[in-house]
Amino acid sequence: MRKQILNCGILSVVSLVAFYRLKEEVDFGRQKDMAFSTNFLLVAIIVASSYFLWSKRRFLKVFKELPGPGPPLLGIAYRMLKAENFMRNMEEEAKSYQAPFITWLGPSCFLYVNDPQTMEIIFNSPLCTNKGDMYRFMANAIGDGLFTSSSPRWNKHRRLLNPAFGRKSIQTFLPIFNDEANAFVNKLKGMQDQSLEIYKLLKKSVLEISCQTTMGKKMNFQNDNSTVIFDSYNSLTEICITRMLSPWLHPDVIYQCSSLFKREKRSMEILSKFVRDLLQLDNGTTIPKDTSANVESFKNIARNCDEDDVEVIGKSKPHIFVEQVHALIESGQLSVADVLAEANVTVAATFETTSTAMYFTCLALAMHPQCQEKLYMELVNVLPTGGSQDITIDQLDRLVYTEMAINEAMRLFAPVPAVVRSASSDFHLRHYVTGKTTLIPRGTQIILDIFNMQRSEQIWGKRAHYFDPDEHFGPACKPHPFAFVPFTKGLRMCIGYRYALTLMKVMLAKIFRNYRVLTKTQMKDLKIKGTISLKLGDYPLCTLEPREV
Repeated sequence: MRKQILNCGILSVVSLVAFYRLKEEVDFGRQKDMAFSTNFLLVAIIVASSYFLWSKRRFLKVFKELPGPGPPLLGIAYRMLKAENFMRNMEEEAKSYQAPFITWLGPSCFLYVNDPQTMEIIFNSPLCTNKGDMYRFMANAIGDGLFTSSSPRWNKHRRLLNPAFGRKSIQTFLPIFNDEANAFVNKLKGMQDQSLEIYKLLKKSVLEISCQTTMGKKMNFQNDNSTVIFDSYNSLTEICITRMLSPWLHPDVIYQCSSLFKREKRSMEILSKFVRDLLQLDNGTTIPKDTSANVESFKNIARNCDEDDVEVIGKSKPHIFVEQVHALIESGQLSVADVLAEANVTVAATFETTSTAMYFTCLALAMHPQCQEKLYMELVNVLPTGGSQDITIDQLDRLVYTEMAINEAMRLFAPVPAVVRSASSDFHLRHYVTGKTTLIPRGTQIILDIFNMQRSEQIWGKRAHYFDPDEHFGPACKPHPFAFVPFTKGLRMCIGYRYALTLMKVMLAKIFRNYRVLTKTQMKDLKIKGTISLKLGDYPLCTLEPREV
């Protein structure tokens, strides 16, 4: 991409010089040399264009072998002017072309994938662990953390941060999850019989929990006005996806002249101050040092208790993210800037994706009362004394149908509808239908369409677009292992998947043990927008009815 920008820059300079040369000659009446200057300009354009096409020769070859929509070097860019239409457009293209296929977004070559067989190859390939080139836009906005970084930075940080997101650490967060879930349920008591937009309420609660487990700070977002934080996170995700799908905004020199850049800068300043205040960073050089004992305590627990030693883990102090990584800073394995970036990305990713998955589970159950009743009966059986007491790990493990309902909601409404990877080296891809092997060149961008794959009738049957936890996640259903990948899979599976599932089960158990959630909206009424995380054009209103506890 940078070479393309450099080539375009050289072409522009040469063209500009030729133009002024031509103008100067006209002004001085030297008509004889006009033809020479015009020819020089044309030759410069032809040479630069030829070099650009030559540099794309390997991508043009694979495009010929796996033809997809749009002409080369333009592709589907014109169809992506509205980011909210991305998922629908890709679904339509996949009906016309046999995936995997090659398409283009401006000068960038993309391999489109929407089948589990090819997903498995890509997710398990060490040559496809790097995020797509366009994720640098997100890294610039929210920080170069695990969600956006590439090798070797990603490999190092993932190895160092794995313990912070392990099963033992997640179990120590249960008191926080329970406390905030209880606070959420109590807040709903004053909203019975009102029309509510539950999504905003859930996002406040999840942001509160994320700040506590990541930074160790209680923010009281449920009571305080935190609109500016929500707006800033939402603004950044919208800006990033708009830039991703607008090739003319990829060059920094052009983007920095746009109104989007000004909006991004304002949001970045707000969120940077927010995270730095949480970490108590005055000048970016220190992190509170009263965490060493907590780190040592964490190490002792990790050494001395088994995975199943729930009692010991449950009584331990929550393993706050920044407290655990303090030892890594002291040993020089991570810098303060690294921790700041990872903390920012962790809060942003948790806040955005977990609240989205939780909301769509609530909405799906509200639209399907029979499923909600089955879930409620399971909750009554597992939590017979009501939802006010803390939920234990043992009880969470027994919430089988609750987990099925969460999975079914994430199947229909993938929190992250698509991810993009970049081929770090050439690799051979075998087509799962034809058996033909194709060489995918280094630098190819790979779109993994999770949303449309998880709704495919070829994979999930004729009722693929229906919400039915028993049919799609019951014992009789045996889909391809990579047909359901809400947290991706393979070498770069989401590090926070245990965190997200545990939090969702606690929150949803508390909500549906205490309330019946109702809505007049039906599945056909939903207008889905595909961005970095799944969105709706309009968020349906819901009402609550208290249950007998």
